[in-house]
Amino acid sequence: MHRRPSPATAIALLALFFALGGTAIAAKHYLVTSTSQIKPSVLKQLHGKAGETGPAGAAGPAGPQGPGGPQGPAGPSNLSALTTVTGPTEEVPTGKAGGAEAVCPAGSRAVSGGGFGSIAGIAASEMESTHQSWFIVISNQTGITLKIHATVECAGAGQAVAASVRRPTHARLNQLVAQLTAEAEDSKR
Repeated sequence: MHRRPSPATAIALLALFFALGGTAIAAKHYLVTSTSQIKPSVLKQLHGKAGETGPAGAAGPAGPQGPGGPQGPAGPSNLSALTTVTGPTEEVPTGKAGGAEAVCPAGSRAVSGGGFGSIAGIAASEMESTHQSWFIVISNQTGITLKIHATVECAGAGQAVAASVRRPTHARLNQLVAQLTAEAEDSKR
C-alpha cells in the first residue's frame, strides 16, 4: 500500500530541490577557474613579500655517468729513454754521518733516485731542488768505515719529469749530515 507524502514532506522536498539546483547554478556561474577572471588590482593585493629562503633539501641520488669523452692526444713522454747515473762512492767513518750524490748530465733532469747505504741504512734519500741530482745520507753507527753511493734516474728534454713534493738543496744535504752526526755523538754520551 502506498501512502502519499504529507504536504509538509512535499514542501520540504520541493525546497531541497530548489536549494540544490540554485547552488549548482551559482557554482557554475561564480566559480573562479582562472586568474584572468580576477581583477588585476585584486591580484596585486594577493601577492605578499617574498619570505626567507628555506634550508636546502636533501641531495637526491646521483644520476647515471655520462658518456666518456674522446681520447686525447698522446703525451710527449718517452720513459724508455731514462738514463741511470751512479754517483761516486763515498766513505763514511764510524760514528759519523755522510752523504753521496749522483748528478744528471747537462740537458736532463732527475725524475727518481736512490742509492746504497751499506749496512747502516739510508736516513734520507731526496731529489735536489733544481731536479739536477739525487742524494742519500746515512749515519754510521757501526764499528767500521762504510762505503755508500747515490743513483739518479734522468730524463732528457721533452720527456716526462715527475713532480717533487719536497725540494731539498745541497744545503739540505749538508744539514742532514750535520744533524745525523750530532745525533750520533749524542748517542755516544
